[in-house]
Amino acid sequence: MTSTTVETTAQLQCKQKGGPLEIVHVPKPTLAPGEVLIRQRVIALNLIDMKQRDMGIMIARWPHVLGIEGAGVIEAVGSDVRDLQHGDEVAAWEGLGSVSWGGAFQELVVVPAPFVAKKPKNISLEEAASLPICFFTAITAIVKNLKIPLPFLQGTSTEGQVPSSVLVLGGSSGTGAAAIQLLRKAYPSLPILATSSVKHHARVNDLGATYVFDYKSPSSVADIKSASPGAAGVDVIIDCVSAGASQTDITDVLDPTGSKKYAAIVTGAPVPVPEGVKKFDVSGASFVDMQGGMQLVPSLTKLIEEGTYRVPLPVRIVGHGLGELPNVLDQVKTASGEKLVVTL
Repeated sequence: MTSTTVETTAQLQCKQKGGPLEIVHVPKPTLAPGEVLIRQRVIALNLIDMKQRDMGIMIARWPHVLGIEGAGVIEAVGSDVRDLQHGDEVAAWEGLGSVSWGGAFQELVVVPAPFVAKKPKNISLEEAASLPICFFTAITAIVKNLKIPLPFLQGTSTEGQVPSSVLVLGGSSGTGAAAIQLLRKAYPSLPILATSSVKHHARVNDLGATYVFDYKSPSSVADIKSASPGAAGVDVIIDCVSAGASQTDITDVLDPTGSKKYAAIVTGAPVPVPEGVKKFDVSGASFVDMQGGMQLVPSLTKLIEEGTYRVPLPVRIVGHGLGELPNVLDQVKTASGEKLVVTL
């Protein structure tokens, strides 16, 4: 009688809504023809990880492997994969919600090849892990929802209209920092206004914002409107941090004769807008449905390497190993102007 040894790998499973999170050993995954197998080296933490644990957002069944982005080394590729190979260092969008693949909180992650980017040569693997989510989410808001073309992104839609001005709420967030860079690259003279903590103003300016305002200031609405072109108000708003959920008068900065568009990144907090304001709920995962969406991943590598796009936030390592993730995950609630990662 012969015995067969099944090769296993570790994953951190969230057993049910609210937790707990436990390390479980499961059989090593197999690949479909268009997938790659990544051995995780870095897991990037996002606020949605915590909210999925606590609220079950976009989770169809339990247990569930949390985590939506990371970086590592390719261990194997499917038979149809051509541009990636064993040993490549990569970053990836590693799952969200009820997709059958992915989940960053594990040693080995199966990801469709179009969601995997080679690590840019001029940054660290930790920095690379921080790139995918904010990049795709910002592009989705700008191009898909607001219909603002970004012509330098090959294959994406060129239809739409350039706004007269843009306000980015949460300019020092990952998505905010990405949006400012992308808009500035496309439109060198576009007035880009942003909010952030005072300590991050210099960095947000450096990324391309024309003016930056303290989001805590009681006069922020008046200050923003005063600084807008002709003091008439801004044309569109990109809310990266659900600022409008608590600052309900922020839409007063909109130009009443402008497009009055409000793109709100979905964070789990509802953002009300008054009648007459066109609101878009933005999910980064919908980039896959965009014209040219599947070409965005390789463009990210190129933009970083040529210096056109920078790592949006400084990266800080807060732990090592799957077992440390439950202890550090809640730190994303208070992180400001930095990206938290865990190494494996």
